[in-house]
Amino acid sequence: MGIDASQMQTPMAAGAESIDPELVQDTSFRIMSELSRQNWPLLIFAFIVFFLGGYFIYSSMFAAVGSAMGDDLGEGQSLTLPATIPLILAFYIVSMAGWRNPDSSLMVFASIFPLFSPIAMPFRMAFNPPWWQVVLSLALVIGTAILFVWLAGRIYRVGILLYGKKITLKELWKWMLYKG
Repeated sequence: MGIDASQMQTPMAAGAESIDPELVQDTSFRIMSELSRQNWPLLIFAFIVFFLGGYFIYSSMFAAVGSAMGDDLGEGQSLTLPATIPLILAFYIVSMAGWRNPDSSLMVFASIFPLFSPIAMPFRMAFNPPWWQVVLSLALVIGTAILFVWLAGRIYRVGILLYGKKITLKELWKWMLYKG
């Protein structure tokens, strides 16, 4: 159990000597050449646009949950789960499938599906996806953001009038379709 500092240094020193400097230089060169080939203004623009679209989508989902919530915090927790799951799934898909194959069918679906695309499409933009996928994804994100803000407004209008009443997801759905 007693390992002193001199015994711990021996493997570290041997490991440092075994690193091939040519391999490190080759890897560094490949990384730098790949970074220089990226279209940085387009990537930054795409990140900002998809960030704003995702912000409006998810903030309107949480605003709808907040306006429909009563005094019970447990009720709010059950309502935030459906709003949180798509965000968690998007990060999971990108981290698991994106690095292996950014052009896989799962990543293409994730980059076009409006609840996943604010996370997945900026990642795929670095790998030059077809332009039609980027345009379709952007149009769906903007359209979904507008729809969700409108729906959150409808839920807010009815939710404020019925403050304090317990609601279910079925009743929340009725609020979205409420005419009046």
